[in-house]
Amino acid sequence: MYELVWKGSRFQVVRSQGEDAAARRRADPKKDAEGVFRGIDRAAWRDYVLRGRGSPQVQELIRQSWSRCLDHGVDPAEGKCWDIRYEQDLGEEYRFLKELTRDIQTEIYTLVQNRGLLVTVSDRRGYLAGMVGDIKALRAADKLNFGPGANWGETTVGTNAIGTALRCAHALQVRGREHFCETHHGWICSAAPIFDWNGELFACFDISGPLDSNHHRALDLAMHGARMIESRLYRFRAAQEAASSSPIVQTVLHAAPSGLLYADASGRIVESNPMASALLGVSRDRMVGARLEQFFHIKEFRSMVWAGTPRSRGDAGIPVPCLGTQALKASAFPVTSPNGSVQGALILIEEAPPARRTTQLVGAAPQDPFRDLLGHSTALREAVDLARRVASTDTTVLLVGESGTGKEILAKAIHAASRRADGPFVAVNCGAIPSGLIQSVLFGYVEGAFTGARRGGSPGKFEQAHGGTLFLDEIAEMPLDMQVNLLRVLEEGQVTRVGGTRPAAVDVRIIAATHRDLAARVREGLFREDLYYRLHVVRIVLPPLRERGEDVLVLARHFIELVSRKLGRSVRLILPSFYRALAAHGWPGNVRELRHAVEAAVALMPGDVLGEESLPDHVRGLERAKVPEEGERPGPEGAPFDLRAVEAETIRRAYAHFRGNITETARALGIGRNTLYAKLRKLGIPASSR
Repeated sequence: MYELVWKGSRFQVVRSQGEDAAARRRADPKKDAEGVFRGIDRAAWRDYVLRGRGSPQVQELIRQSWSRCLDHGVDPAEGKCWDIRYEQDLGEEYRFLKELTRDIQTEIYTLVQNRGLLVTVSDRRGYLAGMVGDIKALRAADKLNFGPGANWGETTVGTNAIGTALRCAHALQVRGREHFCETHHGWICSAAPIFDWNGELFACFDISGPLDSNHHRALDLAMHGARMIESRLYRFRAAQEAASSSPIVQTVLHAAPSGLLYADASGRIVESNPMASALLGVSRDRMVGARLEQFFHIKEFRSMVWAGTPRSRGDAGIPVPCLGTQALKASAFPVTSPNGSVQGALILIEEAPPARRTTQLVGAAPQDPFRDLLGHSTALREAVDLARRVASTDTTVLLVGESGTGKEILAKAIHAASRRADGPFVAVNCGAIPSGLIQSVLFGYVEGAFTGARRGGSPGKFEQAHGGTLFLDEIAEMPLDMQVNLLRVLEEGQVTRVGGTRPAAVDVRIIAATHRDLAARVREGLFREDLYYRLHVVRIVLPPLRERGEDVLVLARHFIELVSRKLGRSVRLILPSFYRALAAHGWPGNVRELRHAVEAAVALMPGDVLGEESLPDHVRGLERAKVPEEGERPGPEGAPFDLRAVEAETIRRAYAHFRGNITETARALGIGRNTLYAKLRKLGIPASSR
């Protein structure tokens, strides 16, 4: 392989470094199959170039180029280039082009080697930046000063593939007498322009050689080389932009009051800000690198983004529904490079305005019964998935979880998703009923069964739940003597009222729940083993909130929406410090504690900005830690959530915040004035008359 180098006052052909001996011994290139180029005849060329008369043989593109050459005074008899400059005189962009394209020129040359051709690249002005090719073609090029640093623009050497492609901005081939200068008539040149990522002309890729060289697919290869250089140039520009804009982008993302995500063209998240993490309830580490489909309803991201361009300034973006919640709204804004190609999308996430209640239309798709079990954690999703599978059966279900984890909510969802959804859902707290009354509460009683019995008797919870679901909460607290009666009803499907003699058939599905370890209660003799196995058919464990990670933030957003609507308070902005405080707390009272903490914060927030300072002291970690007494177990059971203490603190803070105004305080707390008076008396707080 050879290349042309400018030395002193002329070009010289030299062997390129790395050329192998076998390549030098290859046979001479074959001539065209036709032997002779048949195109514009000499008379047609002379008529136009020398006399200005047109000919139908000359295509319009060439005719226009010849016209420009005449206007610029190009001499058709002088084809040599005399505008030749040294590399140091051609500027930084020329040197950058040379370094950028050297190996690509060599790669394309390997595809045309031994065909009598040469490969070169010029800058946007037409100055050639390096050349490689067969020695025969290079020696012929030397006679025309066709080499590095030479200007082959149209105004310098007339119509040629490089200069005309740069002038017209599209690929073309100039053959034989289509060249303006007569000394170029023995050449065929194929060139394709190269564009920068802003759409501006950057350079030109060219494959040239004498007429008798093999030019098969030369134009296709020139276009291929141009696209290779454009791809490399594009990556280089993108890296430059990323390096220069990264600090700016980071600053803007982190300062934005809304949630922002940036995803690349494949739909993978590249960057997110703290507010996006807070709103979606997912840490930045888990978010970056994940696909958008994990958080949004997106079927085909690339198609969606391409369909969204071009978009006018100020457009609302492409709506993107969030998975698992209707409390958020998201919009995608396509991001394009200066040349119009899609780079990715910016996702804007905001809290959705409260939806108006509408009547369910006949035939409309039913809502998901499990929609109220919010969260993305694996433990919660596994529990919900198991509940979905068992809901369609009549199997007895045992729900296990700490107090406040949402066992009754899950029980209602199972009922709503079952074939019994149109039947009643009856809940009984077995630990809240006095042992002397539990039998009459569950099984009912007949008239005169005991002193004070209602005339005509009363059905029990089993009869009330006929055709539906009976939820037995805190089943572990049921007295031992009552457990055997419950087991009989479950086995026989019949219930006999207290004081009665006739059994009544009941069709009831049982869902039981407890926060205790029933197996341990059995070992301790506090729970019947046969009843345990009757209830322990399908066991679903609801995880405590402290083990659900970012679900705390998902639930907090949901509660903020509900509570603000209930209290009539508008929340314009939620500060990141608020979410950080929630994430740092252990939540021994689980979801119930979180809801009351959010309600207290919304009631006491100054203005319409929700910050950490509005949260109760125990959530913010300001209360003195409780020292366990001797024999007391540390942790959530050793320091239980005290709802009464939270309520008392909330009332005191609200009363102080509204300076003793009973009406305003009651409205903020969502209770009546009389109820507030009673609570103030109980707390020993003197009440005003306002």
